[in-house]
Amino acid sequence: MAIIKPFRGLRYNQDVITGMASVVTPPYDVISPQEQERFYQIHPNNIIRLDLGKDFPGDTEESNKYTRAAEFLKSWRENGILKQEDAPAIYIYDQEFLSGNKWLVRRGFVALVKLEPFDKGDIYPHEQTLPGPKADRLKLTQSCRANLSSIFALFPDENNEIDSYLSTISSTKSDVDFVDDTGVKNKLWVIKEKHTINRLVALMKEKPLFIADGHHRYETALVYKEQMRKENGGTGAELPSDYVMMVCVSMNNNGLKILPAHRLVRNIKDYRFDRILQSIQESFKVERLGRGCSVEDFMSSLSNETKGHAFIMYVGQDDTYYKLQLSNEKLLDAVFAKDHPEWRHLDAGILHGAIINKVLGIDSNDVTLKDYVKYVKEETEAVSLVKSGQYQLAFFLRPTRIEQVREIATARKVMPPKSTYFYPKLITGIVINSLNSI
Repeated sequence: MAIIKPFRGLRYNQDVITGMASVVTPPYDVISPQEQERFYQIHPNNIIRLDLGKDFPGDTEESNKYTRAAEFLKSWRENGILKQEDAPAIYIYDQEFLSGNKWLVRRGFVALVKLEPFDKGDIYPHEQTLPGPKADRLKLTQSCRANLSSIFALFPDENNEIDSYLSTISSTKSDVDFVDDTGVKNKLWVIKEKHTINRLVALMKEKPLFIADGHHRYETALVYKEQMRKENGGTGAELPSDYVMMVCVSMNNNGLKILPAHRLVRNIKDYRFDRILQSIQESFKVERLGRGCSVEDFMSSLSNETKGHAFIMYVGQDDTYYKLQLSNEKLLDAVFAKDHPEWRHLDAGILHGAIINKVLGIDSNDVTLKDYVKYVKEETEAVSLVKSGQYQLAFFLRPTRIEQVREIATARKVMPPKSTYFYPKLITGIVINSLNSI
């Protein structure tokens, strides 16, 4: 089960850095080139220079964004910008955010977790990974010898025992407190008391972990671990690279929120909407909601469907919305006869298999390619991109349920791409784990 331990984290020295919001960022994979530039300009010590550095025309094998990241990290440590804890710690991390008109708090803790391969052990993925991001993250880890950001993991906590314990040990004033770019309130408590840490370690001992965000970084950590083993002559002694930094959150936490990632589609071969609609009607009940619906109206219509599988389809060329409800369950037998039978219970799986692949002719191997499918969280952005003609169709989904994530992951299967969007995203730069020493 999950083996966790405290560590001497590196944190921004708040005697030197007065505004934490100016030096932290969201995860690297949700940062656009424009946002990257903005983070560069906000502060000379912004974590963007480490975690998502710029490429320059004269870059070489010896001098590039990865080597620069390592130089910045070394310099910031030497100049007291980053400071290492004087004793091993576990960190309690709160993110308070607005959901509708209600404030929610997602609480977790930051610790090191012992790495296990995905095909055995008790750490489970739920997403497929791609080679490009893993190669990038590996070069960064090799150069900096650090976990610059945390993997986001979930654990079962049916009796809320761990959540309750975290509440009791975070009743004092937090050590870090700031509001980030998106209006989320971030708080961090540094816990160094050995008996408090030991109690949390004991409570987590029987818990499996489910990766929520950070699959590429986890797989990168596994590769790096093996490289370090070889470098150290395959010794049986424990190495810093045997562990990876994670934020662990209870599946029962009231602030655990999953948003849907909506699908925008383009480059549909021989696109004719009348034929597409006819094909969809063979297996789906189609209800025309009308033209120019508000986001609130069409998303409300979708969320009111409590039974079966349903989506909203938006057609840009005539600004019309349709609600699609699966009416022919037998279709799924054929669609999932060979690939991903577990997807037949997921809205995203049915959308990909029965509509995007079968009706629109976009192969499952192409859904990760930006030439065909774009994944968008904001409904207004999705509508705008289709209305402008950049995409032909939009499909709006309901959120994946946490029970579905657990079920698929426990079976060691994966979900369709971008089936989950955990909100809010973890902040990069709140704690760093140096891999040079435990």
